[in-house]
Amino acid sequence: MSLPTIKSPLILTGAYGSGKTECALALSITLARDEAVTLIDMDFVTPYFRAQDLRAELGAEGVTVISSDLRTAAIDSPSIPPEAAEHILHPRGHTVIDLGGDPTGAVVLGQYAPYLHNYDMWAVVNFSRPTTPTPAIASVLLQEIMSQTRMKITGIVSNTHLGQFTTAEDVLEGLAGAQILAKLLHIPVKLLCLPPHITVETDLPTLPITPRLLRPWE
Repeated sequence: MSLPTIKSPLILTGAYGSGKTECALALSITLARDEAVTLIDMDFVTPYFRAQDLRAELGAEGVTVISSDLRTAAIDSPSIPPEAAEHILHPRGHTVIDLGGDPTGAVVLGQYAPYLHNYDMWAVVNFSRPTTPTPAIASVLLQEIMSQTRMKITGIVSNTHLGQFTTAEDVLEGLAGAQILAKLLHIPVKLLCLPPHITVETDLPTLPITPRLLRPWE
């Protein structure tokens, strides 16, 4: 099944542990099959899982990565490289933004809010993580992110999984939670992510996620 219609820039946000960055990588690679993709790493919250670590691999897939160097960024005033602004405000092809997974990380995008009128911001949710165990708790977090960015979340990405131990039942249970969350926020579920070894019956577009990022202990 093909991906849903996606505006540009596409901003992906979500709580720590949601799988947001892996989703951004998979989406960027899939979109790059048809046109140029720039992936902007704005995740200042979880520096262990960063797209810039796969710059060469992504480049071979047609994805250009722009990111800041957290070794030199001020902790209390994170920023992004100047060249990122051009791709955010005037996308050429697709611009995908991997946004920090909490309201503090989201602040950095707020400076662009007055100038973005044709964007999508999707929230990646994983109900198997302690930060978002229920739709109600996830809803509070996502409303805080919208407040900080001054931008509306336009869709939900269901990404509930347990890694290699994921079952089809886990995926469907997570999707049911995503649908409840979508009703709470009055927005649609746009995409179902799932491990490549899982298939489920659904009318939603699906995106298989093959993990690419190594954990600090790997």
